[in-house]
Amino acid sequence: MTTPSFDRGPDAGRGGSIYDLGYRGYEGVRLGRRGAISALLTHSVRTAYGLGRNARSKIVPVGLLVLALLPSLLALGLLALISTLGAPGEAIEAISPIKYATLFPLIAVIVFLFCSAQAPELFGRDQGSGVLPLYFSRAVGRLDYAAARVLGLYLSLAILVLVPYIVLLLGRVLVAADPVEGLSEELPSLPVAFLVGAIIIALVGSLSAAIASMTSRRAYSTAAIIGVFLIPNIGAALLVELETGVVGQIAVLLSPADVLDGVNAFLFDARPDNVTVRRAGIDGWVYLAAAAAWIVGTLALLARRYRNIEA
Repeated sequence: MTTPSFDRGPDAGRGGSIYDLGYRGYEGVRLGRRGAISALLTHSVRTAYGLGRNARSKIVPVGLLVLALLPSLLALGLLALISTLGAPGEAIEAISPIKYATLFPLIAVIVFLFCSAQAPELFGRDQGSGVLPLYFSRAVGRLDYAAARVLGLYLSLAILVLVPYIVLLLGRVLVAADPVEGLSEELPSLPVAFLVGAIIIALVGSLSAAIASMTSRRAYSTAAIIGVFLIPNIGAALLVELETGVVGQIAVLLSPADVLDGVNAFLFDARPDNVTVRRAGIDGWVYLAAAAAWIVGTLALLARRYRNIEA
């Protein structure tokens, strides 16, 4: 009796293979805590401007950056026209609304909107997706994470706030009859512009970061950030209009937007465009002290939040 044979096809007799790959440790460079913080900082700046993400993520930040540059670009066009008019042009320049001292009041709303849109993205998304424990289980500590995120927001704001000053300065130099002489005339304004810009970045960025860190709900963070710049501003205006004296002055100092307007006018030694700041009659150094208090207080609040946050 013959044993029947079964045709198992071309793979007949071919069994599985087991490969002992073993375990190989990482032999590359270990960047450690500094490298992790640097990577998180870079990621924060890229996230703020939607880099490496879809086109929809870039619409708001890039659109606001373009809007922030518009006053400086309009000023350049006006300066180019003035340079062709001679003496009448000098009179036009004297009444021009776009100068170093007036640039921030023109773009203030854009700066606030940028923070209200991007701070929740930086501080709320990781909370909502539950990845904070992964960060904290590695080289990045709680305060390291908070510092990297807030510095990333600062750098993002620096592009939005400082670039318009630089564009305005370069334009004024290039349209001057003698660019070398024009540069010597414009350079003294640059340190003041950068100081004002640094205070704006620190106050707006720290306050927005502290608010955004409190919740993972983007809508709540956005509304709260807009509200903290808008509502105290309206309240201070009403109290100053009613001539409430010290109460009105305290309200002005509790309004971040008014404090920034006061710092801007004081450091540029200019008349404030903000009617509330003009009527409040507060010394410029008081606005500086109030700005410092806002920055230190909100950074302390941010640090406390990340020390106690559940992860």
